[in-house]
Amino acid sequence: MPKICDVLIEHNIPHAGAEHKHGRPGWVQVDCPWCGSNTSKFHLGISLSTGASSCWRCGRKNTARVLAMLTGASQRAMRERIDSAAYETPTVRRTGRLVLPAGRTPLLPGHHTYLAARGLDAAQVVDLWGVEGLGQTARLPWRLFIPIHHHGEIVSWTTRSIQPGARLRYISASAGEESVPHKSILYGTDYARHAIIIHEGPIDVWATGPGAVATCGTAYTEAQLKAMSRYAIRVVCFDAGAEAQARARGLADVLSVYSGMTYNVQLETGEDAAAADPAEVAELRRTFLE
Repeated sequence: MPKICDVLIEHNIPHAGAEHKHGRPGWVQVDCPWCGSNTSKFHLGISLSTGASSCWRCGRKNTARVLAMLTGASQRAMRERIDSAAYETPTVRRTGRLVLPAGRTPLLPGHHTYLAARGLDAAQVVDLWGVEGLGQTARLPWRLFIPIHHHGEIVSWTTRSIQPGARLRYISASAGEESVPHKSILYGTDYARHAIIIHEGPIDVWATGPGAVATCGTAYTEAQLKAMSRYAIRVVCFDAGAEAQARARGLADVLSVYSGMTYNVQLETGEDAAAADPAEVAELRRTFLE
């Protein structure tokens, strides 16, 4: 058990895990000594992977000071405890065997038409991202096949429908079809360096270019959060809709507790990067990636 939890247990400090409404995987929740002492609302979270602390209501905190205020011990003593803590470290683990869907082909005219309508260069999408086509197949008809790489190796995949009004825009590999769970990594990190622009899906990554990554949905996992936290500059750029922006603000708030800089950017000229004015996307790249 991580030593942060040991401290809480030793001092009988009430705490909660991911099952609490304010909790999330990989964090332990406690009452915030600044805005919620002895309320049992558990607004303040401490990351078990990094030791960072953040309150849902009043922002980032110094973890040693948090523990000192909760336990009555000195801040120095708590700093010594957490500096030597054996934090949980999410790692990329192989969980199965990669199985690629049948019927993959070079891009067909329908795929080219779809990409052109999204303002994307099909040749670049193929060359840089390894995208293929799925035509009239039984299981995944008329989709883009999108491999997900980790250190140059395909470990999982997703697909994007090119048919208007498709009920499921994205269909991804099941647990039995990927060697590494796609929600344990970020799409596009093989091209990332010191900074990342974080999108929801691969198409926005293609529109932004190398340095952009995707969580494959607005929901993110602890492993993905850990991966994002390693970059010195993190720019959350989700879709412009109200729900996506609420998720974006939440992610930016959590990322802000880590060292480095975190920004939340909402594009002005389109719903997402693929729909925005290329000049605005180019400015986004110049500001944060170049």
